[in-house]
Amino acid sequence: MGIRSTRILLVEDDPDDVWIMRGLLGDRWDTPFELTQAEMLSVGLRHCARGGFDLILLDLMLPDSRGLKTFTDMAAGAGDVPIVVLTGETNEQLGVQAVQAGAQDYLVKGQLDDHLLIRSIRFAIERHQRRLAESALQITSAEFYAAAEIQRRLFPAAPPRVDGYQIAAALYPAAATAGDYFDYLCLPNGQIAVALGDVSGHGMGPALVMAETRAGLRALTETYSDVGEILTRANHVLAIGSAEANFVTLMLAALSSEPRQLTYAAAGQRGYLLDASGKATILDSTSPPLGIDDQLQVPAAEPIPLESGQIVALFTDGVVEAESPTGQRFGAARALDLIHHRRTAPGSEIIDALHQQITAFCPHSPPADDITIVLIHVL
Repeated sequence: MGIRSTRILLVEDDPDDVWIMRGLLGDRWDTPFELTQAEMLSVGLRHCARGGFDLILLDLMLPDSRGLKTFTDMAAGAGDVPIVVLTGETNEQLGVQAVQAGAQDYLVKGQLDDHLLIRSIRFAIERHQRRLAESALQITSAEFYAAAEIQRRLFPAAPPRVDGYQIAAALYPAAATAGDYFDYLCLPNGQIAVALGDVSGHGMGPALVMAETRAGLRALTETYSDVGEILTRANHVLAIGSAEANFVTLMLAALSSEPRQLTYAAAGQRGYLLDASGKATILDSTSPPLGIDDQLQVPAAEPIPLESGQIVALFTDGVVEAESPTGQRFGAARALDLIHHRRTAPGSEIIDALHQQITAFCPHSPPADDITIVLIHVL
């Protein structure tokens, strides 16, 4: 019996890029493959409707669709087919946003070679197959519940005491085990760092990557105080040491008491700084997610002076992407508004209220993703 061909749908309108893709695949792909090309999103969606594809390579800039909407429309019509997005060198941030929205990977056209393309395709298909296997797994075995209990013990039992700050956090897993992560870490310079992370997907596989991430950060913070260097070194371990190649969005924020300021590095994860009036400043990502490129450098943002009454709000995609029965997303603005209006309450009460509002927003449906929330009040 012959080896089954891998069927790839390439949605790309540039003939030169199509020719390059065919050449790169032909140079390195060691099993039969079938490449179907569509010049427009609408044509690609018609191909998807007929089914049979193992992977979609999707250009985000097409004649009939541009930007992140190209991915969301394709994801809605592709069913369970994994998607790797293609970006130009000037809009790489779109690729990061697509990964955060559910793409398996993103590739920058001007930086493509045969090794990178094949690696991305293989890992995307493997991750997708593992996710399907996880969804089919019945959470009935004692071993699975034991794993959930072990993971629960990995999370901090209580926040640390830090002069000038009040810290609160909570994690609400979507399954027995979670891909989300939060932690409090003591740096060699005496500062406390707060970590918030989100491994792609949820369930047993991402939970193992989460545990690996936690162990790596705890080891690195024994030696290094620079949050950017810590994430850079953590990425190197994740990118080359994990056969599963999960993506990890992660923010590491160090708190200083004298003077009161925040220094952070963020790989594909953003946070918010709320002032006393409710105005929110975005603490934007400083690099793509971890686990994509073993040469990634994660810079630290400039230190941010903090003032009494401000709140640093960090939360994972499970908050923003929670959907109502009508398909409306909960969104960051709704979460920040609740945090602001309850700002005088203890952080743990605010987090509980926010989780209750998300649950009420999505009635009669199980959570689609883990939810993790960290609040830092500046006293």
